[in-house]
Amino acid sequence: MTKWNTAVQVMHSQCQEVGSARCLMVPYEQLVLHPREWMRKILHFVDVPWNESVLHHEEHINKPGGVSLSKVERSSDQVIRPVNLDALSKWVGHIPNDVVRDMADIAPMLSILGYDPDANPPPYGSPDSAVADNTRKIRSNEQLWETKAKDILYHLRSSHEGNSDDAETDTAPMA
Repeated sequence: MTKWNTAVQVMHSQCQEVGSARCLMVPYEQLVLHPREWMRKILHFVDVPWNESVLHHEEHINKPGGVSLSKVERSSDQVIRPVNLDALSKWVGHIPNDVVRDMADIAPMLSILGYDPDANPPPYGSPDSAVADNTRKIRSNEQLWETKAKDILYHLRSSHEGNSDDAETDTAPMA
């Protein structure tokens, strides 16, 4: 948590330094709870026209012009799924009790960013209906999503074997 706090403190300071015209603070939880609202804000901020496909990234994985997954990024299995609530609470119960107890001192950026460091888990709020529906579908078909994730990641890794000398293979979009 100390490393997290330091990294967030640096990013927060840099954002404040350049100002709100050049840096948009995006609370991850709000992006997950209200993806349409926040993606509109983000796309407007970077002057990119709205496209409904940003709400359905999972349909564009490893497709031409779509989402390229990293074979080494540990959160790739989350990207395979539609936006859902599971990542918001996945960490609960995995932080040692002494860290939870001393959270306000260990991670003061939580308070600066408006979080209650004593809330475990914090009250994030209610999700949009689409996010709630996605979460229900994923939870009711967990085996399907796990199989899909393993299949996509397996094909991603096996398609890159033998291409280690071609650095662009991992990230270059397909035309």
